[in-house]
Amino acid sequence: MLRAEYEHNPTGLSVYLAGLMYEAMRDLYHLNPYDAPAPQALFARFLAWTRPRHHPTPTRRSCSHSS
Repeated sequence: MLRAEYEHNPTGLSVYLAGLMYEAMRDLYHLNPYDAPAPQALFARFLAWTRPRHHPTPTRRSCSHSS
């Protein structure tokens, strides 16, 4: 639903979700600073899915011809 809503504004989606992640981190670490998820786990949950899925493109190798 969010992906469709922000289809033409992926940067806006990332900014919006980063704000939500900040609020969640603040609440989690305030309520239980010793047992909260790692920041990497929160990033994966809130933001990592928004990255475009790029398939690696084959690298073109330049051929050098020796005469």
